[in-house]
Amino acid sequence: MMNFKPPSYLPISLLLLLTNCQQQVASTEMDTTAIIEQVTLQVNAFHAADTSLDAQGVADLLWPEFSMLADGNRVSYEEVRTGSQAFMASLETFHTEWADLKIIPLSDHHAISSFIFTDSIVAKDGTLTQARGPNTFVWEKREEVWKVIYADADHYPK
Repeated sequence: MMNFKPPSYLPISLLLLLTNCQQQVASTEMDTTAIIEQVTLQVNAFHAADTSLDAQGVADLLWPEFSMLADGNRVSYEEVRTGSQAFMASLETFHTEWADLKIIPLSDHHAISSFIFTDSIVAKDGTLTQARGPNTFVWEKREEVWKVIYADADHYPK
């Protein structure tokens, strides 16, 4: 067996390489606290738009490529935009509570929010609808703006 002795410069070179790699990793690490704060603000804006029956406010929080799986049905951005306007125009009140909010940063430009909603909705004709269920949003950041690119929600009787 041969005894291999590394050149004397190898440990210094290796140290410099590792230091450089560490600096690159540190400079590309995402600021999870900032992402959670930014996405939480957008989740709150979405809740405010829902409860104030602001269909345009809801649409403004969605990217045009948005799609959703709602109660097992695929829904496009355009269907949500036009459907929200008609739906909210038919309501007297839209009370919803969102509990157990979790924000999971995935990258500097993507995050997931999830929560459990409890809705109590009164239509203008007096019909009361109550439901609860899980909701998940996939948020995407473009040019410093966070909007929803994908959502999933299931409604169950309360």
